[in-house]
Amino acid sequence: MRSFALVAALTGALAGPALAWGPEGHSIVAEVAQPRLSAPAAQMVAKLLKGRSLASIASWADDTRATRPATGAWHFVNIPLDVGAYDHGRDCAKDDCIIAELGRLRSDLRCTTGDAQVEALKFAVHFVGDIHQPLHTVAEAAGGNTIDVDVFMRGLATCPTCKAAHAPTNFHAAWDENLIQKTVWAWGAYVDRLENGWLATAPDAKVEDPATNHTAIDETTFKQWAEETHKAAPTVWYLRPADDVLDDRYLRDVLPVLDRQLGVAGLRLARLLNQAYESNQCPVR
Repeated sequence: MRSFALVAALTGALAGPALAWGPEGHSIVAEVAQPRLSAPAAQMVAKLLKGRSLASIASWADDTRATRPATGAWHFVNIPLDVGAYDHGRDCAKDDCIIAELGRLRSDLRCTTGDAQVEALKFAVHFVGDIHQPLHTVAEAAGGNTIDVDVFMRGLATCPTCKAAHAPTNFHAAWDENLIQKTVWAWGAYVDRLENGWLATAPDAKVEDPATNHTAIDETTFKQWAEETHKAAPTVWYLRPADDVLDDRYLRDVLPVLDRQLGVAGLRLARLLNQAYESNQCPVR
């Protein structure tokens, strides 16, 4: 126990702020969005990315933080855990948070050109994922970054006879990466899981207008996205075991939240890109 505590303490000290969903999570969101792009949006994405997929650039915004630290605050919004509503003066006073940045990107996607337009797409793909990660909307403990946990679970993707192994990390990082990695072997299988599960069965994921791929979740603002995500945060926060060992029971308890947040993010990313690239207005409204 003493050696584990030391490793956990060092991990927490060295990790710094967690970035976002890990590469798997952002790839899942992008891959859910890709087939739901309208023809104009698909054509623009192909042009800007030179034929590459949305998943191929989904983690670019994390990669660029090292050289552009000013972009760091764009990945989250710090809303107190037990407060239900976003307050701009308290949570984003300098317009330096994910809600404000997505507001800027809405028009930049359409109204910029060249490298700036490519960059707007890369940021937008990433930040739509980030705003749906529950701990990216929590102020306490730096969104869980300063809470040391031990991921100790077999998971859903491992063999029945395999033994759980200790994986010291922090709570935020566990949500970014470990829970997804313990659910499937590879992120593509998680996309299949969503397409055959939440995306196929959830009432608010069903398409209302086949011509536009419009779903019931679409008519909301970025502020409402953050507030909706924040409503899920107490569930994942307070279900955390008292000893901070995240086990298979914790994974089972929070898996419905994990599925929904990844699925909703993919749907909303597609809708955002469709609206931007189908618009004839600048700024886009």
